[in-house]
Amino acid sequence: MTFATGLFSFVTAGLLFSSHTSRLYLLRRIERVGVKRAYLIRTLHTFIITSVFTLIITIITFIQPNYPGIVFLPSVLGASLIVSICLASIAVAIANITDDSRICVVLGCASTFLIATVAGGTPEHISFRYSLTRNLALLSPHNIVRALAVQFSGYQFESNNDMVGYLGFSVSAEGFAVALLTLISISIVLLLTGQRALSKNSTRWPILKGMIPIDEKWDASDSAEKLQEINRIRRGLRLQRGLTTILVCTILISMVVGVSIHSAYIANTTTFIHYETQGNSENIPVGSWRIFEVDVIPPYPGLFNKLLFRWTIVTLGNTSGTVSIFTGIIEMNSTEFNLLEETSRLELVHDRLNQSSGSGGGIGTNLEESYGTYICVMKIVSDANPSENSYVEVELLIIQEAL
Repeated sequence: MTFATGLFSFVTAGLLFSSHTSRLYLLRRIERVGVKRAYLIRTLHTFIITSVFTLIITIITFIQPNYPGIVFLPSVLGASLIVSICLASIAVAIANITDDSRICVVLGCASTFLIATVAGGTPEHISFRYSLTRNLALLSPHNIVRALAVQFSGYQFESNNDMVGYLGFSVSAEGFAVALLTLISISIVLLLTGQRALSKNSTRWPILKGMIPIDEKWDASDSAEKLQEINRIRRGLRLQRGLTTILVCTILISMVVGVSIHSAYIANTTTFIHYETQGNSENIPVGSWRIFEVDVIPPYPGLFNKLLFRWTIVTLGNTSGTVSIFTGIIEMNSTEFNLLEETSRLELVHDRLNQSSGSGGGIGTNLEESYGTYICVMKIVSDANPSENSYVEVELLIIQEAL
């Protein structure tokens, strides 16, 4: 959550570059050593403070009672420090471009949290962990740091699904390398942009007595030319902040819309209807097994899949008495099932007693990495000595969905 919100990084950068005291400090530094060196020194201060904070938070996390992963502390610490510096670089740039600590914190935290939300792959106590967008998890710094920690540790998950179950997403070495290099590249580009912004800001500050307070009071000693210059600076600042806000909001809105379209696409391309009753219902004979053989299709990479078998009793047909239903999803083919003894079959399925018209239910199984042939079986029994032609009208659906 430290990286998902980015709060400390943006607060630190905002205070070290955009507060009144920091502006005075930067002006003195710029006068002595120049803009470039003053910028690098202040950026280094930001890196040190955010890194110390990251160090403290990481150690506190690992010294909790009964925490099982202390052996991975160096890996997590190294990954956290690297991504912390990248996030601090972005925060420094935003602080200088907006030249306002409040705007920096609001824009920065809103951006990181929204990106973390749409990217998915979060700790299990947050509901969007299993979102369909978690194959985009490495869009977010909070997931990059987790993937980097795994890479540093050298830990090998037994399967792709084990990785998804632990991290909330799956990642290949190639995909991770691209994500990390992209984050580093963005950080470097924004750092250079932040230096240019500071150079421009430092020419404005001496002209403004209050160093850009909310309201700059008029002074009778100011000439008309100076007042015009002050007004010009303020208009330029409003325009710069407005354009920055619009640009960030446009990027975030585009991301949300894009992810929404992506989620709809994934949902449509990972939902497979293997069997569906045509019409309102179909007749299921009482006392015999109905077997549906299903070839399970591998899901979209990084997503769990589930095979679901649902039914609804439309009417009891020509059957009387109490009706019970036995259903199951079994990883075998119909031939293997038919060769089993009846007692063995019943051990593999679930039973539902006292079913009536209008009632229904369903069962499902997580496919993990088991793809191939499954069977969905159903047997309806009645305690009223049904005839050979007894049947129940049922609506059936067998569907495979991504989770």
